[in-house]
Amino acid sequence: MKKVDGKQADAIAQALLAPQLHVQQALERRRAAKAAYLARKRRVAWFALAGSGIGAVVAYVAGEGFALGVVWGGLVGSAIGWLALRKAAA
Repeated sequence: MKKVDGKQADAIAQALLAPQLHVQQALERRRAAKAAYLARKRRVAWFALAGSGIGAVVAYVAGEGFALGVVWGGLVGSAIGWLALRKAAA
């Protein structure tokens, strides 16, 4: 049996570990992308919640239906949230 020196041992270790590191890095990138997407969705949800509150107040002052104001306010708030976060990411 042939004796392996330090350089050969390092090369063998790299050859064995390289595919695993590549897969691990890919999984870490995927987890980071999912976490960033979830954070964006949560920020948009806060915009929608604020828009719902504002829509409810506007509907009450205007004499319209409360539920209609909440729905439209939430839709407008979420649209503003997506647009604001899109510009912040760019």
